[in-house]
Amino acid sequence: MTNPHRKLAVLLSLVGVLTATSALLIVLAPPPLAAQAPTYDNLWATGNDDSGSQLAQVVFSTKVPARASRWKYIYVHQTGTATGNSLTLASAPGGLGDHFVIGNGLGCPDGQIQMCQRWMNQTSPAAPAGAQSIDPACISIGLVGNFSLAAPTETQVRRLAQLVIALQSQLGIGADRVVLLAGAPGPAGIGKLFPVDYLRQQLLP
Repeated sequence: MTNPHRKLAVLLSLVGVLTATSALLIVLAPPPLAAQAPTYDNLWATGNDDSGSQLAQVVFSTKVPARASRWKYIYVHQTGTATGNSLTLASAPGGLGDHFVIGNGLGCPDGQIQMCQRWMNQTSPAAPAGAQSIDPACISIGLVGNFSLAAPTETQVRRLAQLVIALQSQLGIGADRVVLLAGAPGPAGIGKLFPVDYLRQQLLP
């Protein structure tokens, strides 16, 4: 017969080996992935590689929940500035009246969508320079640039279409209520070099 003490010694040795192996695996294992919660200052900036579904998820992660009954129109206009972002635009006289700002690569990454406080808090927009008033049920999107002097970037237009489609699909806003004022001067308009027809072809009916 096998000595009971010898059996116990073998068992304790095996337990020790397993314990040491487990400890080694724990040390070598990569740390768990942690969810990165966005921090809110005066904007939330989405990257340029978001898919439509990811963009919609971010856009509707607002402090105050968005309600379809609250919003009836989407208004797209130029900022009238060659460069800028939501911070610089907010520091100008009159502040920032938009819900979203889309960068052109100068002062803000090309195509970056910045979600501003008016959208986070679901409050009405303010009229841009050149417009006397704006409908309080209008979602205002400002594209950085002066499109009477230079066309928007391809990335700006693509990201604008993604944003408008995300808003349309969630809020039930038809293409006939997406407003671009090609003939209006300054920031209230969209400029003669903006591809209005091309954008409209991308939108939901």
